[in-house]
Amino acid sequence: MPVYQTHIQDWLLGPAGRRLREVERGVAAERLNRIFGLQFLQVGRWGAAGEFLPYPATARRAMCDAGPGAEVDFIADPRQLPVYAQSVDALFLPHTLEMTSDPHQVLREADRVMTEGGRLLIMGFNPLSPLGLRRLMGRGAWPPGLVNLYSEGRIRDWLSLLNFDVTDVQYFRLTAERQQRGWRLPILQGAYFLTAVKRVFVVTPMRRLWRRPARVGARVVEPTARNRF
Repeated sequence: MPVYQTHIQDWLLGPAGRRLREVERGVAAERLNRIFGLQFLQVGRWGAAGEFLPYPATARRAMCDAGPGAEVDFIADPRQLPVYAQSVDALFLPHTLEMTSDPHQVLREADRVMTEGGRLLIMGFNPLSPLGLRRLMGRGAWPPGLVNLYSEGRIRDWLSLLNFDVTDVQYFRLTAERQQRGWRLPILQGAYFLTAVKRVFVVTPMRRLWRRPARVGARVVEPTARNRF
């Protein structure tokens, strides 16, 4: 079962969590505002109720989570969504891969429910950042309780094996990193927002490799008249 630690949500509602969510909300809003279509689905609750749902310009918006909560439209395991295949135009995973024990299956399930040409949006913490290295060295996780951190490169490799092409990746600095000196390269910043598009497969009809010979009607040959001497 996916691991959703209750204390993570409690931490997100605290002072440090609110500062983190403010930064992430600004980054996510810019990209979610570009989402159009019929159905937007957020898999996994992150922070306050309705944190990201107001931004997509889709006809319908819904959020599912592994447990009950405010504005959770339905409860579901992200590895097995009760959603029709090819019915979602955009799917958002806000740190969802980091809070599950089987991120590969979560991505496969996203591939199943999304329409061709749909957009997959993933927000994650960068394990190569100072905060990620701090967690790796056991000096205290920030935020606490995450199962694993996955680099953008690893997510890109997983998506390449499925039906997705990565179109945009933005690294951004987290609030807690303002006191960090150095580490100014984008790839070393604390978090990233990745956008991928599900491939569209065009079916091209094959040419007939052989042609049935046309049926030739029977011809009546009249006998020729012979001259008699």
